[in-house]
Amino acid sequence: MKPSHKPNRRALVLIMGTLLAVVGAANLSFTVTSLPGSIWNQLGISEKTGTENIRKSFIEGYMYTYGSAAARKIAVGDRVGVANDVMSYAKTYVTTPAFQQAYQEAREQQKPVPPPPAKSKEQVQAEQIASMEKVIAETEKSMKAMSAEMQESMKDALKSFHEQLEDYKKPDNEILKYMADGEKFTYDAAMKTYEANMATWEKSYPENYKLMVKDRLEKFLTITADVDYNATVHEQYGLKKFDNTAYERKPDEWKMAYRAGKPVVDSAREFANAWLRELK
Repeated sequence: MKPSHKPNRRALVLIMGTLLAVVGAANLSFTVTSLPGSIWNQLGISEKTGTENIRKSFIEGYMYTYGSAAARKIAVGDRVGVANDVMSYAKTYVTTPAFQQAYQEAREQQKPVPPPPAKSKEQVQAEQIASMEKVIAETEKSMKAMSAEMQESMKDALKSFHEQLEDYKKPDNEILKYMADGEKFTYDAAMKTYEANMATWEKSYPENYKLMVKDRLEKFLTITADVDYNATVHEQYGLKKFDNTAYERKPDEWKMAYRAGKPVVDSAREFANAWLRELK
């Protein structure tokens, strides 16, 4: 999600630090100890929606706050408490078999697909022969419907096609060798890309879900380490912009932490650090 400074756009900003601390998606049942209904009511969402937001945020690694516009109305004194409740809920939720199954399914869906093997010279030759035979057959068929004059003009082209076909049948044909070399070059390049994608996938979606949780928590702690809660803003075209232009280049999560406020984010950071210690 890409939040803006517009106050009513998918705004769970008052507990942003909470859910961002448990960031990360796939379909699963919601079989986890429930939060009190009043908590979800305060957030303006159902338990199912809240669980789904947490689920998507964790597995996809992006912040999901759909349908939570009422969150900004939570009283200032209640925000940390709500944040702690949601974080505790999320911590329990990610240990459920349902979540872990969903994570493994999402992991497989995101797994890079290796490139098809390079075609051998023999395969290239067979394809070129078949292609040229098709061209010849279609040309001969179309010529039957032409006038005698047109047929005469097509004879040279047809002769050239037959000569090319015979060339393709020669085992030492240089063109076929170049084509086969091109196949290998393309395959080798695709394999390098595949191997790089696999390395990224293994880091983003480790087999052990706890390593994924650890990565999400560390990401949250890194992003929120230098939030300037005293930063000033101004109105510009109906949006709030930071007076410090460098802050406008900060990640969206940093800006959400700013809007969530120091008490909520500090509580989320404390929770995240404690959770990380348990994961080591």
